[in-house]
Parts: sequence; structure tokens; C-alpha cells
Amino acid sequence: MTDPIDDLVGALEPVRPARPGALALRLVFPALLVSAAGLAILIGMRPDMPAALALPSFWIKLIAMTAIAAAGWIALSAAARPGRSPIPGLIAGGALIAVLLVSGLVNLLTTDPGGRMDALMGHSVRQCLPRVVLTALPVFAGSLLVLRRMAPTRLRLAGLAAGLFAGAAGAAVYSLSCTEASLTFLAVWYQLALLIVAALGALAGPRLLRW
Repeated sequence: MTDPIDDLVGALEPVRPARPGALALRLVFPALLVSAAGLAILIGMRPDMPAALALPSFWIKLIAMTAIAAAGWIALSAAARPGRSPIPGLIAGGALIAVLLVSGLVNLLTTDPGGRMDALMGHSVRQCLPRVVLTALPVFAGSLLVLRRMAPTRLRLAGLAAGLFAGAAGAAVYSLSCTEASLTFLAVWYQLALLIVAALGALAGPRLLRW
């Protein structure tokens, strides 16, 4: 008569470890498509998109937010695995945010005094914050699902990384609709919106990512 425990152990097969990159293709990339589709349907893309592609301000917004999102993803990928620290990625994201904020301040100070309020507030400040946050939410949900299928141990930092990535990714998507050209506007309001999502992640992480 065989030992039932030996039978159970003998029937076990190795499980392929989950990888953040593979999970991103299944969970985050579709969420980005949802964000982009929702933006296009509810708000619409820039009506001057062909001409906007030749504007430095368009590419600065898109590249800056994509770079911060990349730092957030590096942090998220590290946070998803026990024994790896998300702090280097978070520091990189924080450094990018700081550089952009300083650039926005320099731009404000070098703007003619009569145009500084326009440079700071633009024409869509009331719409920018809620729209970036809402655009980021599907990506935020996808990022949390990635973490829940991995094994994060530092839950607050993992949530912060997910929020940083999602907030910046949402801002990058929203930039396809936004016609603001001021570097100061980008540095203040885009970054405030992505930091709101990052803070939401830090608050929600210990509850939503608990094993």
C-alpha cells in the first residue's frame, strides 16, 4: 500500500513562475488601450494632431510622462518579487519629477510677467487633474492585478510604484488630447495628477495587495 502523501508529492509538477512582463501584456497593455479608447470617445484626441506632431511641446509632454512611467514600472517589477527593492526605481521617478519641476519653475521665471499666470494655469487646469486621474485608473487597476499575481512583500511601496506607473502612463495618454503647450503647466498639473494616483497606490497597497 502506497503512502498517500508520497502519491500527492509525486504528482506535483513544477509551476512556471509568473513574470511581470508577461503579466503586463495580459493586464496592463489592455488597460492602456481602454484608457486611450475612453479618452478618444469621451474627450477626443487633439483636433490638430498632424500639426501637433511637429511641436516640441507635444513631444516633451509625451516623453517626460513616458520616462516617469518607465521608472514606475521598474519599481513595480522589483516590488513584485520578494528580496528585490523598488526604491531605485522610485528614486529614479522622483528625480525625473524633480527635474521637470525645476524646469517648469525656470520656464515660469523666464516668462514675461504678464504671461506667467497663463503659463501656470493654461486654459484647461480645471479639466486636467480629474482627466489625468480618470485616464490612469484602468492602468492602476491592471498594475494592482499584476502585483496580486506576484509576491510583493513591501506592500505600501509596491502600491506607490503601481500608482506612480499608472499616473504617469495615464498622463502620457492624456497628453494625446491636451493642447497645453506650457512646460510650467506640465511640471505642475500633470505631475500633481500623477502624484495623486501614486499617493492612492501607497494608501491602497497594504489593503489590496495583502496575501
